[in-house]
Amino acid sequence: MNSKMKENLKQTSLVIGIILLLTLTFIPIFLMIILSFKSNIQIYTDFWALPWPIQWGNYDIAVGLLMRNMINTIIVVTVATLGTVILASLSGYTFARLDFPGKNALFMMILLLMMVPSILTLTPLYKLIQELGINNTWWALLLPWMSGGQVMGILLCRTFMQQQPKSLFEAARIDGAEEFQAYFSIAIPLAKPILTTVGIMTMVGFYNDFIWPLISIDSNSKQMISVAIRVFQSATGNIDIGSMVAGFVFATIPLLLMFAMGSRFFIEGLTAGAVK
Repeated sequence: MNSKMKENLKQTSLVIGIILLLTLTFIPIFLMIILSFKSNIQIYTDFWALPWPIQWGNYDIAVGLLMRNMINTIIVVTVATLGTVILASLSGYTFARLDFPGKNALFMMILLLMMVPSILTLTPLYKLIQELGINNTWWALLLPWMSGGQVMGILLCRTFMQQQPKSLFEAARIDGAEEFQAYFSIAIPLAKPILTTVGIMTMVGFYNDFIWPLISIDSNSKQMISVAIRVFQSATGNIDIGSMVAGFVFATIPLLLMFAMGSRFFIEGLTAGAVK
C-alpha cells in the first residue's frame, strides 16, 4: 500500500468518524423535536415512531406558559451581555495600551479570580444583594452577571488588543486623538471578532444560568426561562411530556439563532492570534 492510499484511507476513516460523532450529537436533538409533536399516548405506545397526528397544541401550551419568562430572559441577558462587553473592552484596552503603576500586578489579581469556583461565592453574594435590597429584582441578576463575566472578557480583550498594530495608535496620538477617540475609532472596529466572541460566550452562560436566578428571583413573573422551564410540570398540573419537550425546544431557539448569526465572528475571535 503506497503512501497515497494510506493518506486516502486515513482521510476516509476521519470523515466516517466525524459523521458518526455528528450523528450521535444530533440524535437527541431530532428526538426532542419529534417528541415535542407527540401526545402522551403516542410517546408511551411507540416511543420511536414519527408523530401522527401532529400535536401542534403542545407548542400552544408551552409558549403560553413560557413567553413571559422568555421575554424577561431576552431583556436581562441582552443588557447584561452589552454591559459585560463594554466594560471588558474598556478594561482590555486599558491593560493593553496604557501604562500605569501596578498594571501587571492588578492584571494578575484579576486572573486569580478564575481560580475561585463561582459556587463558593453564592452565599456571600446572596447576602450582599439582601443588604442592598435588590433581591427579587433584575438588578440582582444584572450586577453579579456583569461583574462575574469580566475576568474572561478582560483576558480575551487584552490579548486581542495587544496584537493590534501600535503604529495606528501612535499615529492617532500624533494627530491629536485622545484615548477614548483611539478606543472608539481604532480599537473597537478592529476588535469586532473578539467582542462578538465575548458576547456569545457570556450570553450563553447567562442564558443557561440556573442556580443564581433560582436563588435571587422569587416571583415567577420576573423569573428567567432556565428556571421556568424546570418547573413546567408543576405549572401544567400534570405530566404532559409532549408540551414539556416543546418548552425545551422553545427555550433552545434563541441560542441557535444567536450562534447562527454570530458564528463567523465567534470562530474568528477564537482563532485570532493562533498563528502568532
